[in-house]
Amino acid sequence: MSVLSKNPKLIFEEVKAVKFFLWTFYIILLIYDFFYYFFYPFQMDDPVGFPDGSIGFFLHFILVLILPASIYLVKRGKPELIKYLYLITYIILDFINNLMIFWGSSKEFTGGHIIEIFFILFSPIFVNKRFFWMVSAGIFGKYILFGLLLQAERVIFPLLLIVFMAAISWVLLSTFISYVKAITSVHEDLRRKEKLAVIGQMATAIGHEIKNPLSALRGFIQLEQERNKETDNYYRIMLSEVDRINIIATDLLILGRPKTIVKRHANIEEVIYYVISILKYFAEERNVTIKVLQEKPIPHLLCDENQIKQAFINIIKNSIEAISDGGYVNIKFSSDGSFVKVVVEDDGCGIPREDLNKIGEPFYTLKENGTGLGLMVTKKIIDEHDGEIAIDSEVNQGTIVSILLPL
Repeated sequence: MSVLSKNPKLIFEEVKAVKFFLWTFYIILLIYDFFYYFFYPFQMDDPVGFPDGSIGFFLHFILVLILPASIYLVKRGKPELIKYLYLITYIILDFINNLMIFWGSSKEFTGGHIIEIFFILFSPIFVNKRFFWMVSAGIFGKYILFGLLLQAERVIFPLLLIVFMAAISWVLLSTFISYVKAITSVHEDLRRKEKLAVIGQMATAIGHEIKNPLSALRGFIQLEQERNKETDNYYRIMLSEVDRINIIATDLLILGRPKTIVKRHANIEEVIYYVISILKYFAEERNVTIKVLQEKPIPHLLCDENQIKQAFINIIKNSIEAISDGGYVNIKFSSDGSFVKVVVEDDGCGIPREDLNKIGEPFYTLKENGTGLGLMVTKKIIDEHDGEIAIDSEVNQGTIVSILLPL
């Protein structure tokens, strides 16, 4: 959990899991050793205490001694390291302890401890595959070494038991991970919907408030432009900025508007050529060539024509803006009888792979003067038409936007 230091909620959950782990670890360790080395031998009139040659209580002393280190790690915000600390310490101590008892001795190997089963079966509570594999491999490897060093055949049973317990633990871990992913997905989806709902409410209010004075403002600027021909360049800039604000306000209104599309049959070819006619001069300013590649006549599409036009305006305009000085935008459309597929391809600057998943999120944009609303509006329109949109891009290679709309 590398993100623990950055996420207080994850730190809190990890600390809870660690506390449960530590309490259970010490209780099982002390009860088992007391019963196995003292109570049971006493009942059977056998020698009471730890085996000759063992490190005895020193093992427990070391395991208790690392408890302050665990508290220190919690205070430092690194509770995820505690489980590794206990696992490694126990495996090393147990390995040394068994070698001291059985190395060079005629005693038959009888190693094994219930705490090993505890490590394997409790590893899923941390929902961490790395820790699971480290536990399984560490304990399994320890018995392999015992078998090789002590020539002990009795390690076969512990090895089989470890494999069986690890299989059970893996099933539990996989279930936990799937559950956590499902909960996280639902939570993120709810957060996204809440964010969109708030944006929608704000967008409607802001859009209406902005568009009304904009119309009057644009009219006055045009009137002053007619009166003052000598400062025409300034008025062009002002009109351009007013138009840009108007586009943003229109996007906000689309976002805030409920799903009330009116579908009629429309010719997708006419829609594309209409959009190109609107963006023609904008493309010429950037020395961008727009080409339409058509395989065969396309059936009419059942859609809200105005919204579909808005969607393609946003997409093609983005492609043109991605080209700094000279390039092309190819528009291909085809149909398989069930869907119309429109592909918009450019040779612009491209989008980094790590940013592709963020494209379309509210107010996320890679453009210097962008708002992040254009593609968000486009996705909303495509979704309302039960269509799909996919973006593939390479930096300095260009971008391909593919849209599927059902006939």
